[in-house]
Amino acid sequence: MKKLVFLLTAMLLSVVILVKPASAEYLPQYDKYIEISSDQARQLADQLGLKGIPLGPETAARSFQVQESFINQLEKITGKEIDHYYIWLTVNGVPVLGIDPPVVSF
Repeated sequence: MKKLVFLLTAMLLSVVILVKPASAEYLPQYDKYIEISSDQARQLADQLGLKGIPLGPETAARSFQVQESFINQLEKITGKEIDHYYIWLTVNGVPVLGIDPPVVSF
């Protein structure tokens, strides 16, 4: 019995020491860049509630910041960490909008 208790204690201790908690983060290596026309960008931005807001690098940076802030708040509220990436819509090679696509998990 002592051997079993010792073995279980040793296993528990090794798991506690060796297994680190999962860390969620922004994974830029998985980002996708999609080249679209300025008209298409305008249509998509309007559907996202950005009607009348000029599109450009500032809008891309701001959309990124807003979504990162939302993800941080979501992680705090739920206690779950979320790995994520972005779809960057570009016009003439310049990012104009960053979209964090939802990932369905069960």
